[in-house]
Amino acid sequence: MGEHGRAMMKTPTRREQRGILRIGAVAGIVGSLLAMVGNLLHPATPIGDPQGVARTIAQSQRWVLVHLVIVVGLILMLGGLVAISRSIEGGLAGALAQLGSVAAVAGVTVGVVLVIVDGVAAKHLAEAWEAAPPEEAAAALRVVLAEEAINFALAALFNILFAGVTFILLGLAVASSGEYPGWLGWVVVIAGVGSVPVGLVQAYTGESIGFTRIATIIFPTIITLWVVGMSVLLLRKARRRTERPLRVR
Repeated sequence: MGEHGRAMMKTPTRREQRGILRIGAVAGIVGSLLAMVGNLLHPATPIGDPQGVARTIAQSQRWVLVHLVIVVGLILMLGGLVAISRSIEGGLAGALAQLGSVAAVAGVTVGVVLVIVDGVAAKHLAEAWEAAPPEEAAAALRVVLAEEAINFALAALFNILFAGVTFILLGLAVASSGEYPGWLGWVVVIAGVGSVPVGLVQAYTGESIGFTRIATIIFPTIITLWVVGMSVLLLRKARRRTERPLRVR
């Protein structure tokens, strides 16, 4: 097989490229909506009240389901982010998009681990605390709090890597690509930059405080809506792409 034939096998055809954009766009929209709904339905835990946190988790009937919804949403969102990065080719914008795609994969991996540990392990530990006899309750509560400390460590990394680095890179790629409105890229760059200090504060405090609670509503909402908007533009972009006619030689 000649060099041209091998290059054709490695390079996606325009039909394949359109398929990637369409599937990714649909995944991005559905995943973003699922993640948003999951976050909205996530029970609020009290600040500075360890027993209240454990009690909220133990008594919540939707705790596990909500977290599973968020996990599915994150995985589907990843498909949308990969498609966004694939739609930007060449130059500095293309390089930024590829780096953003790598960061997205790493970030979603951290996010899935975080959410499944918080949604499943925390639930079982909190229920064990609630059912523990009085002489074992203090020890059981310490186990719940230890698991919460792990959650905040993962949440800090998730906010820095996924909400921060990923969307800074993809936002810069979109802003400089010429393929999409420049302002759309800068909006998510701002959200990404704002997410980094949130993760740093979570890393240093190891618990939820007023600033992080508010910021983790504002910035993820901007990011989620951005993914939905970009996914809609991806669908339009895929429709505009047409097959190049085959050349017979």
